Amino acid sequence: MDGQTTIERAFILAETGSCRTVADIRTQLKKEQRDSVDAHLAGSVIQRQLKERLTAKLAG
Repeated sequence: MDGQTTIERAFILAETGSCRTVADIRTQLKKEQRDSVDAHLAGSVIQRQLKERLTAKLAG
């Protein structure tokens, strides 16, 4: 891997605009064979933080 944790990679995906939803991020992380994707993204705080970044990126 590239040394990034699953959480770090999730935020990168949210901030770069390569994913449009948290579900897209989850799917991409699984494709990349990241560790414990469902467990890492299960919490309401992480989901809110990712959604905020996704929304900010989509807003331009």
